[in-house]
Amino acid sequence: MQKLSPEFFKNNKREKLLDYKVYSSNFDETSELLEIVRESLMLPKERLDALPPENIMMTTSQGAWMSLDLVVSCYSAGHPLIELRSFFASVLNYWEEYTKYSKVYNDSLPDGSTHSAHIPLGDDDYSYANQLLSFALLFGYSNRLKEIASWIDYNNPQQDGMLERILTTSIDRATPPPSECIRHLPYFKTIKIFDADAPQRSDLMREYLEDWYQASRREAYYDSHKRNLVFKGYWSWEAAAITFILGIDDTCFQNAAFYPKDLVDFAHDAEVQYTPAGTAPLKDNELRTKAGDPCPRTGEWESLDIPHQVNTFTEGEIIPNLGSHYGLTIWKYLG
Repeated sequence: MQKLSPEFFKNNKREKLLDYKVYSSNFDETSELLEIVRESLMLPKERLDALPPENIMMTTSQGAWMSLDLVVSCYSAGHPLIELRSFFASVLNYWEEYTKYSKVYNDSLPDGSTHSAHIPLGDDDYSYANQLLSFALLFGYSNRLKEIASWIDYNNPQQDGMLERILTTSIDRATPPPSECIRHLPYFKTIKIFDADAPQRSDLMREYLEDWYQASRREAYYDSHKRNLVFKGYWSWEAAAITFILGIDDTCFQNAAFYPKDLVDFAHDAEVQYTPAGTAPLKDNELRTKAGDPCPRTGEWESLDIPHQVNTFTEGEIIPNLGSHYGLTIWKYLG
């Protein structure tokens, strides 16, 4: 992604409390760190395998966490949603690498050692689990939910009521969702939204959003706008994801503070645009893009529903339109 100009930021930012200097500093620092992580992962396999497991685990964890932080910051700053959707494919790559090396590190520990979770749900990392699930649904990556669920499950001693309810709307889970949320406020209030009859859900979500910020006072993001570079924006990603997956009418809360309305609308459009009627359903971990989007990953891409073509595109390159029965050309990543 390219950093926004001050003028574009001024005219398009979604988070009114975000300052351009804070956004710019975070963007530059995170981009530099992600490039270091990317270069580290390009080392020959024998060199990577020779590194202390803790070192490579820590490096990849920084890539995973900061790439998600960058999505939040860039959403707040006003980046186009198709750009963020393309970048989210890279975010998932960083998380794949981190979870792989987190397991390698745990497996290297002596017998009897405590093995850490990839995403400890009992502390502030809960927000990363929430963001991964919410963004996967809202950016049209629901076919990655099984993989994300496996990252959340790994070495966590208990499940979370809200996260499990979000998951069970899309994938099968081994056990019913628990009745409690590990972080409790504000998230446990979403459980009654899931449990309510459909006509009641709009008012319940409106109430949830009205209470969301004050109910979040024990969360790390609370009052973060007073701590300069820590601030990325205030958004109830879970409210957006739940509204989308339950098909809640958001008319009565569409202008509510902390509700990313445009992202919910984008999610509804993505359902049609990336898996139009007549195309095969997305397979687990399959990556698609469409004409006009920035390419999410460098490699070979196959066109769908037109005379077969395989083209090589570079990450960030605008995907071409070759015409299609469905409208814009859909492309599938081959590798």
